[in-house]
Amino acid sequence: MIETTVLSAPAQTTKDRILDAAELLFADRGFDGTSLRMITSEANVNLAAVNYHFQSKEALLHAIYDRRAGPINRRRMELLDAIEASGEFVVERILDAFVRPVFELGVEVGHVPRLMMRLLYVETEGMFQHVFERHFRPVLLRFGVALRRAAPHLSEQEMMWRVQFFIGSFAHVMAGGRVLKFVLKDEREASPRDLIMRRLIRFAAAGIQAPKEIEA
Repeated sequence: MIETTVLSAPAQTTKDRILDAAELLFADRGFDGTSLRMITSEANVNLAAVNYHFQSKEALLHAIYDRRAGPINRRRMELLDAIEASGEFVVERILDAFVRPVFELGVEVGHVPRLMMRLLYVETEGMFQHVFERHFRPVLLRFGVALRRAAPHLSEQEMMWRVQFFIGSFAHVMAGGRVLKFVLKDEREASPRDLIMRRLIRFAAAGIQAPKEIEA
Protein backbone atom coordinates (compact mmCIF):
# COMPACT_ATOMS: atom_id res chain seq x y z
CA MET A 1 0.00 0.00 0.00
CA ILE A 2 1.35 3.41 -0.99
CA GLU A 3 1.15 6.01 1.72
CA THR A 4 0.04 9.47 0.71
CA THR A 5 0.35 12.72 2.55
CA VAL A 6 -2.69 14.97 2.59
CA LEU A 7 -1.74 18.63 2.67
CA SER A 8 -4.26 20.95 4.21
CA ALA A 9 -5.14 24.13 2.34
CA PRO A 10 -3.37 27.21 3.70
CA ALA A 11 -5.48 29.30 6.02
CA GLN A 12 -6.99 32.32 4.32
CA THR A 13 -5.25 35.53 5.29
CA THR A 14 -7.05 38.53 6.71
CA LYS A 15 -6.25 40.45 3.54
CA ASP A 16 -7.82 37.75 1.35
CA ARG A 17 -10.94 37.65 3.52
CA ILE A 18 -11.35 41.40 3.12
CA LEU A 19 -10.85 41.17 -0.66
CA ASP A 20 -13.36 38.32 -1.00
CA ALA A 21 -15.96 40.12 1.09
CA ALA A 22 -15.53 43.43 -0.73
CA GLU A 23 -15.65 41.74 -4.13
CA LEU A 24 -18.95 40.04 -3.29
CA LEU A 25 -20.53 43.17 -1.84
CA PHE A 26 -19.34 45.50 -4.60
CA ALA A 27 -20.76 43.07 -7.19
CA ASP A 28 -24.12 42.81 -5.38
CA ARG A 29 -24.59 46.35 -4.08
CA GLY A 30 -22.21 48.50 -6.10
CA PHE A 31 -19.32 50.62 -4.89
CA ASP A 32 -21.44 53.47 -3.51
CA GLY A 33 -23.95 51.05 -1.98
CA THR A 34 -21.31 49.21 0.03
CA SER A 35 -19.94 50.63 3.27
CA LEU A 36 -16.74 49.67 5.01
CA ARG A 37 -18.87 48.49 7.92
CA MET A 38 -20.60 45.99 5.58
CA ILE A 39 -17.22 44.74 4.39
CA THR A 40 -15.81 44.30 7.88
CA SER A 41 -18.95 42.42 8.95
CA GLU A 42 -18.83 40.09 5.92
CA ALA A 43 -15.10 39.45 6.36
CA ASN A 44 -15.35 39.18 10.16
CA VAL A 45 -12.56 41.70 10.70
CA ASN A 46 -12.36 45.11 12.33
CA LEU A 47 -12.04 48.44 10.55
CA ALA A 48 -8.42 48.78 11.60
CA ALA A 49 -7.57 45.71 9.49
CA VAL A 50 -9.12 47.28 6.38
CA ASN A 51 -7.30 50.56 6.97
CA TYR A 52 -4.01 48.72 7.55
CA HIS A 53 -4.16 46.70 4.33
CA PHE A 54 -5.92 49.12 1.96
CA GLN A 55 -6.19 52.61 3.52
CA SER A 56 -9.43 53.43 1.60
CA LYS A 57 -12.48 51.85 -0.04
CA GLU A 58 -11.30 52.95 -3.49
CA ALA A 59 -7.88 51.39 -2.93
CA LEU A 60 -9.68 48.19 -1.96
CA LEU A 61 -11.62 48.24 -5.24
CA HIS A 62 -8.38 48.64 -7.22
CA ALA A 63 -6.84 45.77 -5.25
CA ILE A 64 -9.71 43.52 -6.35
CA TYR A 65 -9.03 44.31 -10.00
CA ASP A 66 -5.28 43.90 -9.47
CA ARG A 67 -5.87 40.44 -8.01
CA ARG A 68 -8.31 39.24 -10.67
CA ALA A 69 -7.51 41.16 -13.86
CA GLY A 70 -3.76 41.62 -13.30
CA PRO A 71 -2.63 38.06 -14.15
CA ILE A 72 -5.05 37.93 -17.10
CA ASN A 73 -3.80 41.21 -18.55
CA ARG A 74 -0.17 40.19 -18.15
CA ARG A 75 -0.85 36.97 -20.05
CA ARG A 76 -2.69 38.94 -22.74
CA MET A 77 0.36 41.13 -23.22
CA GLU A 78 2.63 38.07 -23.47
CA LEU A 79 0.49 36.57 -26.22
CA LEU A 80 0.29 39.89 -28.04
CA ASP A 81 4.07 40.28 -27.77
CA ALA A 82 4.42 36.93 -29.58
CA ILE A 83 2.06 38.07 -32.34
CA GLU A 84 3.95 41.33 -32.81
CA ALA A 85 7.28 39.48 -32.87
CA SER A 86 5.99 37.13 -35.58
CA GLY A 87 4.59 39.97 -37.68
CA GLU A 88 1.50 37.84 -38.41
CA PHE A 89 -1.40 40.12 -37.60
CA VAL A 90 -4.50 37.97 -37.98
CA VAL A 91 -7.78 39.09 -36.42
CA GLU A 92 -8.68 35.65 -35.02
CA ARG A 93 -5.26 35.24 -33.43
CA ILE A 94 -5.38 38.69 -31.83
CA LEU A 95 -8.85 38.07 -30.42
CA ASP A 96 -7.67 34.69 -29.16
CA ALA A 97 -4.85 36.44 -27.29
CA PHE A 98 -7.40 38.66 -25.60
CA VAL A 99 -9.93 35.95 -24.70
CA ARG A 100 -7.79 32.87 -24.02
CA PRO A 101 -6.12 34.08 -20.78
CA VAL A 102 -9.51 34.25 -19.08
CA PHE A 103 -10.07 30.57 -19.84
CA GLU A 104 -6.44 29.56 -19.24
CA LEU A 105 -6.31 31.12 -15.80
CA GLY A 106 -9.78 29.92 -14.90
CA VAL A 107 -13.17 31.13 -15.95
CA GLU A 108 -14.02 31.17 -12.23
CA VAL A 109 -12.78 34.70 -11.69
CA GLY A 110 -14.87 35.36 -8.64
CA HIS A 111 -17.54 38.00 -8.89
CA VAL A 112 -15.55 40.22 -11.26
CA PRO A 113 -17.81 39.62 -14.32
CA ARG A 114 -20.78 41.01 -12.37
CA LEU A 115 -18.54 43.70 -10.94
CA MET A 116 -17.53 44.68 -14.47
CA MET A 117 -21.15 44.90 -15.60
CA ARG A 118 -21.86 47.23 -12.70
CA LEU A 119 -18.82 49.29 -13.53
CA LEU A 120 -19.87 49.59 -17.18
CA TYR A 121 -23.53 50.39 -16.72
CA VAL A 122 -24.32 51.39 -13.14
CA GLU A 123 -21.43 53.06 -11.34
CA THR A 124 -20.64 56.75 -11.64
CA GLU A 125 -18.63 57.98 -14.59
CA GLY A 126 -15.78 59.03 -12.32
CA MET A 127 -15.41 55.58 -10.78
CA PHE A 128 -15.55 53.94 -14.21
CA GLN A 129 -12.81 56.26 -15.48
CA HIS A 130 -10.52 55.54 -12.54
CA VAL A 131 -10.78 51.76 -12.91
CA PHE A 132 -10.67 51.77 -16.71
CA GLU A 133 -7.63 54.03 -16.95
CA ARG A 134 -5.61 52.00 -14.46
CA HIS A 135 -6.55 48.42 -15.29
CA PHE A 136 -7.86 48.20 -18.85
CA ARG A 137 -7.02 51.17 -21.09
CA PRO A 138 -3.34 50.23 -21.76
CA VAL A 139 -4.37 46.70 -22.77
CA LEU A 140 -7.21 47.82 -25.04
CA LEU A 141 -5.03 50.44 -26.73
CA ARG A 142 -2.40 47.85 -27.66
CA PHE A 143 -4.97 45.38 -28.92
CA GLY A 144 -6.67 48.13 -30.90
CA VAL A 145 -3.39 48.95 -32.68
CA ALA A 146 -2.84 45.28 -33.48
CA LEU A 147 -6.36 44.90 -34.85
CA ARG A 148 -5.88 47.96 -37.05
CA ARG A 149 -2.85 46.25 -38.57
CA ALA A 150 -4.91 43.11 -39.15
CA ALA A 151 -7.80 45.06 -40.68
CA PRO A 152 -6.23 48.13 -42.30
CA HIS A 153 -9.36 48.87 -44.33
CA LEU A 154 -10.99 50.30 -41.20
CA SER A 155 -10.55 53.77 -39.79
CA GLU A 156 -9.42 54.16 -36.20
CA GLN A 157 -12.88 55.34 -35.18
CA GLU A 158 -14.64 52.41 -36.85
CA MET A 159 -12.26 49.95 -35.21
CA MET A 160 -13.02 51.51 -31.83
CA TRP A 161 -16.73 50.88 -32.40
CA ARG A 162 -16.16 47.27 -33.40
CA VAL A 163 -13.88 46.59 -30.45
CA GLN A 164 -16.57 47.98 -28.15
CA PHE A 165 -19.12 45.59 -29.65
CA PHE A 166 -16.69 42.71 -29.13
CA ILE A 167 -16.01 43.69 -25.51
CA GLY A 168 -19.75 43.89 -24.90
CA SER A 169 -20.30 40.39 -26.25
CA PHE A 170 -17.39 39.03 -24.22
CA ALA A 171 -18.61 40.67 -21.01
CA HIS A 172 -22.13 39.33 -21.58
CA VAL A 173 -20.86 35.77 -21.99
CA MET A 174 -18.57 36.00 -18.95
CA ALA A 175 -21.27 37.51 -16.74
CA GLY A 176 -23.53 34.54 -17.52
CA GLY A 177 -26.61 36.71 -17.90
CA ARG A 178 -30.16 35.47 -17.51
CA VAL A 179 -30.71 35.68 -21.25
CA LEU A 180 -27.97 33.11 -21.87
CA LYS A 181 -29.39 30.79 -19.24
CA PHE A 182 -32.91 30.90 -20.64
CA VAL A 183 -32.10 30.91 -24.35
CA LEU A 184 -29.34 28.30 -24.38
CA LYS A 185 -30.72 26.18 -21.51
CA ASP A 186 -28.87 22.88 -21.15
CA GLU A 187 -26.66 23.48 -24.21
CA ARG A 188 -24.70 26.22 -22.45
CA GLU A 189 -23.76 23.91 -19.61
CA ALA A 190 -22.77 21.15 -22.03
CA SER A 191 -20.44 23.36 -24.12
CA PRO A 192 -16.75 23.03 -23.23
CA ARG A 193 -15.10 26.31 -22.37
CA ASP A 194 -12.84 26.06 -25.41
CA LEU A 195 -15.89 25.75 -27.68
CA ILE A 196 -17.51 28.80 -26.10
CA MET A 197 -14.28 30.72 -26.66
CA ARG A 198 -14.00 29.69 -30.30
CA ARG A 199 -17.62 30.59 -30.98
CA LEU A 200 -17.09 34.04 -29.50
CA ILE A 201 -13.90 34.61 -31.49
CA ARG A 202 -15.49 33.48 -34.76
CA PHE A 203 -18.45 35.78 -34.22
CA ALA A 204 -16.30 38.78 -33.27
CA ALA A 205 -13.78 38.23 -36.07
CA ALA A 206 -16.55 38.28 -38.66
CA GLY A 207 -17.78 41.61 -37.35
CA ILE A 208 -14.35 43.19 -37.11
CA GLN A 209 -13.38 42.09 -40.64
CA ALA A 210 -16.67 43.20 -42.21
CA PRO A 211 -16.49 45.75 -45.08
CA LYS A 212 -15.77 49.40 -44.43
CA GLU A 213 -17.98 51.46 -42.19
CA ILE A 214 -21.45 52.46 -43.30
CA GLU A 215 -21.62 55.95 -44.69
CA ALA A 216 -23.41 58.43 -42.41
